[in-house]
Amino acid sequence: MEPDKTQNQGNEVSESKHMLVSEAWILTPKDYNRIRDGFKQQSHKLLFDGMLYTGMRIEEFWRFIEHPEWFNYERSYIQLPIGSIKKPEAKQKERKVLLSALGTRICKELLDAVRRGEIKHISRRGWSDDLMRAAKRAGIKDTTGLTPKMARKTYISWLMAVMPEDGLRISSSSGHDTQTMIAHYLSTPFTDDERKEIKMHVQGWGGRSI
Repeated sequence: MEPDKTQNQGNEVSESKHMLVSEAWILTPKDYNRIRDGFKQQSHKLLFDGMLYTGMRIEEFWRFIEHPEWFNYERSYIQLPIGSIKKPEAKQKERKVLLSALGTRICKELLDAVRRGEIKHISRRGWSDDLMRAAKRAGIKDTTGLTPKMARKTYISWLMAVMPEDGLRISSSSGHDTQTMIAHYLSTPFTDDERKEIKMHVQGWGGRSI
């Protein structure tokens, strides 16, 4: 009997699809490393790191860059004060963004680079183009969901994948309501090996050891 070509084709299509949340690609640690390696400039690598490990909205991230005083290195968090969260539908008007050990180190490196004048503001469109170029250099052909907001959505998915019992703090830190967390982030199908890698990226988040 000949193999079912329709079934095989269906499997090939499903295997090539990325995990998506709100049309944004949820990266695995390997995906993240591949795209990061595709950036030519060290400043772009650092920006990509910062967007991922803070899990902030793009607009919030750039305001943070302009206000290094919001960063508390000793307690590993970023204070977004009243007026800094411009999204109209956001229920939280201020919040503390909790960081992992790696995220804390990256924020320090990022702000040091800002002080040296090595970091320049990039528009959302410009950053989208930079991401696309980095992905192409990395040999990534399927760029479905490659968008600036994927860094935030990826990191929230990582946190929920390895510490779902801490969902309330993840929700508060990210500025999402709990219903959104459950509906979009709780059941991302990472493999066991990917979860092991993710743990290294989020170790120390909110003071936790996992």
